Amino acid sequence: MSRAVLLTGTPRGESPTRLLQAGRLEATFDAGALHWIRFNGVEILRALMFLVRTPGWGTPAPVITGLEIGEDATSFSVAYEAHYGVPGQGVRVGIRLSGEASGRLRAEADIRAEAAFDTNRTGFVVLHPLDGFAGTEVTVDHASAPQRDLVIPAQISPGQPVKDIRAITHSPVPGLTVETRFEGDVFEMEDHRNWSDASFKTYSRPIGLPYPYKLGPDAPVAQAVTITLTDQGSEGPVVSAVTVPKTAGQLLPDYALPIDRLADTRVALAWPEALGALAPSWILLRHDGWLEAPDADLSPLAELIALTGAKLEVQAILAGATDAAAEAELAALAARFEAAGIFPARIGAFAKIDEQSFQPGEARPPHPSEAAVSASLARHFQAADRIGGSPAFFTEFNRKRPDPALWQGLSFATTPVVHAADDASVMESLQSLPHILSSAQALAGGLPLLIGPTGIGARINPYGPGPSVNDPEAREGMAARDPRQRGLFAAAWTIGYLTRIAPFAPVRFAFGGPAGAFGLISTRQDYARPFWDDQPEGALYPLYHVARILARAAGGEVMEARTEGGIARLIWRKGGRRHALLANLTSEALALPATGLAVPEVLLLDAASLADNGWAGAQTLPGALDAYAVLHLEEQEAKR
Repeated sequence: MSRAVLLTGTPRGESPTRLLQAGRLEATFDAGALHWIRFNGVEILRALMFLVRTPGWGTPAPVITGLEIGEDATSFSVAYEAHYGVPGQGVRVGIRLSGEASGRLRAEADIRAEAAFDTNRTGFVVLHPLDGFAGTEVTVDHASAPQRDLVIPAQISPGQPVKDIRAITHSPVPGLTVETRFEGDVFEMEDHRNWSDASFKTYSRPIGLPYPYKLGPDAPVAQAVTITLTDQGSEGPVVSAVTVPKTAGQLLPDYALPIDRLADTRVALAWPEALGALAPSWILLRHDGWLEAPDADLSPLAELIALTGAKLEVQAILAGATDAAAEAELAALAARFEAAGIFPARIGAFAKIDEQSFQPGEARPPHPSEAAVSASLARHFQAADRIGGSPAFFTEFNRKRPDPALWQGLSFATTPVVHAADDASVMESLQSLPHILSSAQALAGGLPLLIGPTGIGARINPYGPGPSVNDPEAREGMAARDPRQRGLFAAAWTIGYLTRIAPFAPVRFAFGGPAGAFGLISTRQDYARPFWDDQPEGALYPLYHVARILARAAGGEVMEARTEGGIARLIWRKGGRRHALLANLTSEALALPATGLAVPEVLLLDAASLADNGWAGAQTLPGALDAYAVLHLEEQEAKR
């Protein structure tokens, strides 16, 4: 049995990395890029990489040849050739990277198209980390304007917080300045927190220019990035721009089981024991007027609601483009629900184009107005809370900001694989969540926030016709069927997610699904699933066990929610007892931190117990948590 399959859902590992050092300067070389660039232990850049983006915003992986790495006490160097696209019709890029102990890092690229090549963006990308950058003052050298000082916003910018960049200088800690200078194009910065990336991205070419554009074989392009460090005695911790609320008095959110299509209700009903035991507080139904038949049978949905005891929340995706069309569509939907004996407790309705991405200020196609949709919902679903926000990611919530006066709650979703799909980037996306929740609260006008559905993969694709159809074993951006969703990785990531958002007191957290790519229950798919294809139909993925605990924890008083040393730790009180849920967010075993709970029952979910398809009970605490392991503790006696 493959340990990798149990951890990440696939036997396919990631490429090995190598730590490069030159004095106090260090960086990790990974698949052609430099990650976690640090000086004297301080992270100055999250990454420096070269990317090619296709007309559909795909990101083809490079084929790297001729790799040469040199390193001594005072310097390191990397040189290779990267090929993107179809041989003979793609782009060849000669990359040279060099670092010096003096505090200088330089990247150079010689870009040559083999034939006329359409691209939305081709060039270097620099990622600044959140801590020590968001909310700080920086100096910007503009390509067509004078130098100026400005503050990187603490609240998430809906667009580009900095444009027309030749160089940008920031200070992650007092006494250390970092100048990043660009050559060969005009660069601008995007607030990647919108997509739950833990970074700000500086890239070329500006999004305001026409795209896609062509690279020609007769016009090679040269680009370079130079980072220059000045250390005048750096000291002090790197600080965050986000103040996380105190957990005292906060309550854990309700768990909602997403249903992405009405047909999924029939799949769910095939496993009544597992779904009944799950007992979610809510069923979150996405009803797409473009896809669902107007006479589709709703009786399986009614059965599922009765089986689980859940309340129903509906996200209706409207097919019509006018206020009158939305009114007719919602009236018909209400009549169908009533005829089936189904009465939603919450409902939101969104124009189909609200699942698509638009730049701030960009004209949108005709669609029903927010006020008209709210009024129609009030007429036809009088007993339901009206939910606004976005059916897509926080990006679209931030760009098409809802009017809080029209709603009784606001929702949005996230996925960690919009821009990068490697394990480290997916786990790092958790760092952005306090920024997202803080920014969302600032826009919500005091309304409750409803989060999800979330998952490792992407349920929708605002930037193309649909989620990527990936090799089922591949970690790929914007793909729905991410293999990690069926491994311990997703269980740990989801606990890490809740730990980050719990202090902000969202009222609903939706993740998973009955079966399929986001499922909690293992069922046969049209692709191979190592290990799981050998288990009985209806076996439980690790995420099921997490969902069941969080469903029971709903409404519990949060006592502690923090991530430290690679372990997410969530402690709550409910029914007079304290509970703790811990998750190792790393690929290495970590020492178990103290929780202060007296525990009669220890439930451990790790690679060893998963091989037996479930939790392992124990009488004593383990000394360490294995990679992506989950531990649930329940106190023996009620604490007053």
